[in-house]
Amino acid sequence: MPHHEKKEPFFKPLWDVITGGAQRKKVLYQGDSRLHHITVSEEGGTRTLYLGTGSREAETSISVEDPDDSVFEYPGLMFLGLALTPKNKNILMLGLGGGFIPNLFQKFLPDHNLTVVEVDPVVAELAGTYFGFKPGGNVKLEICDGLEYVARSPDGHWDQIWLDAFNGNYIPEHLATREFLALVKLKLQEEGLAMQNLHQTAWASYNDQLINTTDLFGRMPLLFLGARCANTVAASLNSEDLEPPSDVESVREAVRAYRLAIGPYDLLEEAGKLGKRPSHLLPF
Repeated sequence: MPHHEKKEPFFKPLWDVITGGAQRKKVLYQGDSRLHHITVSEEGGTRTLYLGTGSREAETSISVEDPDDSVFEYPGLMFLGLALTPKNKNILMLGLGGGFIPNLFQKFLPDHNLTVVEVDPVVAELAGTYFGFKPGGNVKLEICDGLEYVARSPDGHWDQIWLDAFNGNYIPEHLATREFLALVKLKLQEEGLAMQNLHQTAWASYNDQLINTTDLFGRMPLLFLGARCANTVAASLNSEDLEPPSDVESVREAVRAYRLAIGPYDLLEEAGKLGKRPSHLLPF
């Protein structure tokens, strides 16, 4: 669950030094799997999972006091997908991280079935140990490469596919190609929905993904833009005839028809983050 917060002002770390490091991080776990260097740390009541040596990009963060609290912004944007189409009960998500989104499915969305695919078993183990994730009920966990799992899914099987994989730097290369997006489209039901958590910190890849998505799905995806992070969630409907809600008020109407909140996220507020095509994109 990659998340790209806006940078803290330079004087905050300096203040920590002056005050004796009151906000100094406590490392709870550090080690290597066959895929990642993994760190779990805690600072100021927030527990965070990092992938990669020296990575500053958080994979998952939770409040130790209230694990359901919205430390990250982008999950609320992902949850908007459930309001955009009535076909929302059978969902595939690539990328577990610490399991924050699956935990909310278990607690607040028992009528939705979520299958989570995570390539790294060590990440899955740490999600349970430090972030309270435990598959069961309406949430199923598969340890597998995301491309392999999608490829062997039946065509037209999924109501929604959420792409939230991260390797510490960006989306894994084989999950950010035109060919993979075409496979995702094939595995969605007619009028199914693809949700992509994209990262504006990698402009070229971000641009390519939006161009390829627009070409494959026949229209520019809806873009929900983080107000306090550099994440963009792109929503694409798999339909030649229907269009998803395309302005803030129509998205809010869809939210009212679905539900107003999921855990800490006010979906009406999240709907207001619907944006336009970024001006830096190349023309389609």
